[in-house]
Amino acid sequence: MPSIISRCNSLKIDGVIFDLDGTLTKYSVDRKALTIRIFSYLKSNFLFFKIYSCSDFPITIIRKTEILLKAMKLCKPLIEKTISDLYNLVDVFELKASENTILFNGVYESLELVKSLGLKCGLFTLCGRRSTENVLLKFNLKSYFDAVVTRDDVKNFKPHPEHLLKVISLLGLHPRRVLVVGDSTLDVISAKKIKATPIAVKTGVRTIEELKKAGAKIILNSIADFPTLLKALF
Repeated sequence: MPSIISRCNSLKIDGVIFDLDGTLTKYSVDRKALTIRIFSYLKSNFLFFKIYSCSDFPITIIRKTEILLKAMKLCKPLIEKTISDLYNLVDVFELKASENTILFNGVYESLELVKSLGLKCGLFTLCGRRSTENVLLKFNLKSYFDAVVTRDDVKNFKPHPEHLLKVISLLGLHPRRVLVVGDSTLDVISAKKIKATPIAVKTGVRTIEELKKAGAKIILNSIADFPTLLKALF
């Protein structure tokens, strides 16, 4: 931790933005079953292509599908219906997962510290609005956040800058004065694109090597270590 703290001593922070799944809560979507359902839908509609990888996340599969369908210049209503149907499948699995997910140790301590220091607190997540609201209600987290932006709230979600920038705009902050805490390479990339400071945690599905390659300079074991880091800044 000392070496991490030394990297952060010069930072001026006005707010912290957190990811949800894998950062504050355990990623509990049945990814394998969801992927099978997505592939089944694509095959039944003759839209399954040799562009997918077994390591692709469901959202990645949908993104690839949308890009290819647009490149093929298929009619807009067909593309919109296909993508809408696929996200509806994701919603079903996310809602089920939101009922069973658990909160990581240190979440309340981290959020309470952020608020006690007078910092703005935001949430940006690839989860849909309904499952996100379920989780916030289940764990009484909603009051901690000054702004919540899900994938349903933006046209282009992470790692596109629009997602993170919308949260920052709602908070009225400058990107360079924001910490972004997340478990995925998408969180790290999002922060780096807008000159915010990424803080990675090792509680997601990405390895330390993947997080470092994405540009993470600060990697914590879990959100439970975040209060120590934040206190060192103040």
